[in-house]
Amino acid sequence: MQILSPAKDDVILDVGAGTGVIANEITKYCDEVFALEPNPKRVEFMKKKYPQVKAFIGTAEAIQFPESYFTKAYVISVLHHFEDKDTALYELCRVLKRNGVLVIRDSEPGTRVSKFESLGAKVAFMSSEKLKEKLAETGFEVIDMKKAGGGSYFLSSRKI
Repeated sequence: MQILSPAKDDVILDVGAGTGVIANEITKYCDEVFALEPNPKRVEFMKKKYPQVKAFIGTAEAIQFPESYFTKAYVISVLHHFEDKDTALYELCRVLKRNGVLVIRDSEPGTRVSKFESLGAKVAFMSSEKLKEKLAETGFEVIDMKKAGGGSYFLSSRKI
């Protein structure tokens, strides 16, 4: 939560929200939390369980919001599921306001977690170094990078 630093007046997007647990936690700090999730059953679950979260069906490659709508966005442990990471990063840049913050958490390729997830699904993990390059190409500047347990990382960036 500290890396995102949600504030009352933020408009935040949870990309690949799953069941909405994290988005729900963020509503304690911020009134405008949107949850983007491609699975319709999960969206329905969120709408019932967490009505304060504005859940909607969609993908990171085609975010249904106008330019410069969000102040912050986060992608927690789902970047490797995106079919077109370049398009998703451009979309995130498009919907974030200038100086908007993007936080991404994922695992390095070759870790136990990434190997396990690769067994059951068509996924592609990106190293933190490669992600830094992609973010710079897309219009972000990296603010901070922290290693987390199990070979995962948190990378925070700002739209320039």
